[in-house]
Amino acid sequence: MKHAVVVGAGVTGCSAALELARRGSRVTVLERSSRIGGKVLSYCCKATDSCSRCGVCIAHDTIAEAIRHPKIRFLPNSSVASVDGQGASVAVKATCSGPRIDLRACIDCGKCLAACPEKAISRYARARLVQYAVDFSTCRVAAGRECDRCAKACPVDAIDAAKPSSAVRVAAGAVLVATGHGNFDPVVKPRLGYRRLPNVMTGFEAEQALVGRLDLGGQSVAFIQCVGSRDPSLCRNFCSAVCCAYALRMARVLKSRNPQSDVTVYYIDIQHFDKVQSVFRADVERAGVKLVRGIPSSVSPSAGRLALAIDDPATGATTALHDTVVLSAGMEPADGAREVADRFGLSRDAFGFFTAPGGRIRAAGTCVEPQDLFAAMASGRTAALELGGAAREPEGAAR
Repeated sequence: MKHAVVVGAGVTGCSAALELARRGSRVTVLERSSRIGGKVLSYCCKATDSCSRCGVCIAHDTIAEAIRHPKIRFLPNSSVASVDGQGASVAVKATCSGPRIDLRACIDCGKCLAACPEKAISRYARARLVQYAVDFSTCRVAAGRECDRCAKACPVDAIDAAKPSSAVRVAAGAVLVATGHGNFDPVVKPRLGYRRLPNVMTGFEAEQALVGRLDLGGQSVAFIQCVGSRDPSLCRNFCSAVCCAYALRMARVLKSRNPQSDVTVYYIDIQHFDKVQSVFRADVERAGVKLVRGIPSSVSPSAGRLALAIDDPATGATTALHDTVVLSAGMEPADGAREVADRFGLSRDAFGFFTAPGGRIRAAGTCVEPQDLFAAMASGRTAALELGGAAREPEGAAR
């Protein structure tokens, strides 16, 4: 038998866990949040009359398959306490907080939702992916009060509410760190109006909005590219690799849903993101999305609208008016990346992303470099294959 630990239950971690499990390893996945799947759970489908190859549906299927796999154990609400890589195995100690829900055993009856007095349990459902999660911060147990109503309500005993927290020790042959990325906070660039002006949002917030509604508000939407990327003044002179793709895809979705709307993408240049990019770009432009080379220097209020200061070489205009502005904010290392690197003995590059060392502890996915969903899933699978030979189960594998 073999045993491996994956730290991070986003799409990279789930892809890696699946690859390891398919090859015979037992896998423990530690996740600090309450839900399995990471940021992709908030991404919208970007299909119009045809698939745009954004990868969101494939990512959801991967997460669902990982949750159901009998060799994979997920421990949400977990924090790594220590890592010892000496000897024949890597010993990982973690603290798990709050009631645990066995997602494989769950029958989606909803009785725990009704039973929880603090409404700390939530249900996520999208396509084949259905999962329940406990927000420990609002759970009665977190406040030191006794409560097991969710466990008593579950007809299949899928909830363990016996302890407010428990220590878990896993001795594994290999560890994969897949802790994901953070998103640049445009507050650092105040001239763009984020959190200061209404209807200025990030690309991630636009994704979340389009999951539940048809538009972003207003008849005129502008996407501003490279916010927090390719910017030497912020020591962030790297491309985030995904912004051009998601902006063009969301722009196409908005135009498809409302053909009368005005949608404009302001860019430095459009980075290659797909082997059929030229065809997709032509389709976007045929749909009426305007592509303007140049990045607005500021966003300001103007008679109830948003005025973007920009020199448009095509029209000679210096100001463009829009109702909504989407800032395509770049990726950055996740919060706590330095602590994770120190704990697992990982190096970091000049921008703070992990390097991918060899040996029994490796890193993969967007904690290593900006990647789209397909690249992140492939990164997890590749790392799993590389770790496979090292993941032989030592004595006392899990407690």
